[in-house]
Amino acid sequence: MGFFKRLKNVVDAKANKALDKCEDPIEMLELSIVKKEKLLQDAKKQCANFIASVDSIRNEKKDIQERINKYEEATKAALLKEDVEKAQTFVKQKLDLETKLVSTESRIKDQEEQIQLIKNKIQDLEIEVSKMKSKKQELATRIDVAEINNEINETLAGLSDDHGINLDELEKKVTQKENYGKALEDLKPKNEDEILDEYINNSPVVDDKVQQELDRIKEQMKK
Repeated sequence: MGFFKRLKNVVDAKANKALDKCEDPIEMLELSIVKKEKLLQDAKKQCANFIASVDSIRNEKKDIQERINKYEEATKAALLKEDVEKAQTFVKQKLDLETKLVSTESRIKDQEEQIQLIKNKIQDLEIEVSKMKSKKQELATRIDVAEINNEINETLAGLSDDHGINLDELEKKVTQKENYGKALEDLKPKNEDEILDEYINNSPVVDDKVQQELDRIKEQMKK
């Protein structure tokens, strides 16, 4: 494989990994979880403000009710004293407070309904965040397993960091170097002993029976 083609493979591999990282589903899911947790915190703060507001209105209702009771007692006292004018004034004040009490109770009811709606949304959001966190853990595990499998498959398919290394070609190159070494060894100057040893080792060995037959034939030819 040529140098430039190998370089292109390296660049392509790194670019693909960079894109995969940018599109990491775990990071995208984590970002969504962070946003929803922020919404959850804001909803809880809003709900706390509503609850505090209702508590204030309840205190206001309590004060109104106490004043209504006092005007009731004052009206009774005025009637006992036959002070009709005072009795009428107290009754009028009492009726105004009762009207205000009805309005206050209506405000409390509206606020409580808003609080319940927010609580329901908070509960739904908490369930959704919990599901997203579970899904994140599941996906993270699946991605880890998938990446390991992909690395193994890429290695087996010759698509990993070897970038198309051919083992047969490598073996041929090694064999060629070994043969070159042997050739150099054969070309080394030999001393006299080595030459004699080589001549002796390369000389044919004659079988005794064959030699005896040769001698017999030679003797017969002389006759």
